[in-house]
Amino acid sequence: MAREQLIYQILSISKSCRSITDIANRLYLSQPYVSKEIHQAEVKYHTKLLHRKPLPIKLTRAGEVILESLEKQLELQNQLLIDLAPFRDNSASYIKIATNQPWTTLYGDIIYKYLHKKFPSINFELTEVTTDLAEQKLLTREIDLFAGKNLNNDKIVSNKTFTNRFYFLIPATSSLYSKTNYMRILTKRDLTKFNNQNFVSLTDDSFFQKLVDHMLIDNNVNQGKVLKVDNHVVGTNTAAQGAGIFVTIYDFAEKWIGKKPFNLVEIPTTLLNFDIAVSYHYKASTLIKEIAKSLEALEEAYGKKLGII
Repeated sequence: MAREQLIYQILSISKSCRSITDIANRLYLSQPYVSKEIHQAEVKYHTKLLHRKPLPIKLTRAGEVILESLEKQLELQNQLLIDLAPFRDNSASYIKIATNQPWTTLYGDIIYKYLHKKFPSINFELTEVTTDLAEQKLLTREIDLFAGKNLNNDKIVSNKTFTNRFYFLIPATSSLYSKTNYMRILTKRDLTKFNNQNFVSLTDDSFFQKLVDHMLIDNNVNQGKVLKVDNHVVGTNTAAQGAGIFVTIYDFAEKWIGKKPFNLVEIPTTLLNFDIAVSYHYKASTLIKEIAKSLEALEEAYGKKLGII
């Protein structure tokens, strides 16, 4: 099943990728390996799965049929494990919760303590995944819950908790840095001044980075990406120390206040909207829905702490 799972991930992710290289980057695999897996699957099924040219790549009709079939196959396999859970040793069963990076790294202990207090007999597994992979894993029942970006899918229930507020962190090394105007709200007119500035960016597999890139491209802002990192904490830390401008949240930047000179410029939600939600499969059990409500309460408390809700 491991190979079928990989082909499912490749075909699913291809919908939002421009090339085979993009797919490989999103899955942290090499391009030759992904190409080989696609070729072997095409030999197995006796049909082309992807239109490779012209770019961007696109699923063939056969590829769409195989993707739908693999999704059902993987869902049935994982549903069987869910159905057998009441008959298994409790120590072998886990409720699997995924978050966007770096939430588990930063707040995994808080999440666990909060849930363990409410559900003391339940075992939990906490992981970090990208938004695309979270959606795939919810559809195939590989994870039970996702705490992260709001998902739009007919088979997934997403309960929004708050809309995150983001800021450009502008270090003192940037020509846009102001010694007197520490915090301010961005206007569309201001945005043009960001053209050709040095930026710290998240890696190409980040859905959030795509939102940032689109916002800047739509406003004719060219980024000089001098550094790519794999999560917001590293991006915030390197930006605060002068690497370049980075889009972050106040919570991550707060520890650098008074230690490093920088500005925080709030980005209006009309330019960058990122709704946070708790998501689960529409066939989820009553227990999963109860745990989801607790996660929603935890997210709402976090939003209130930031003054967002």
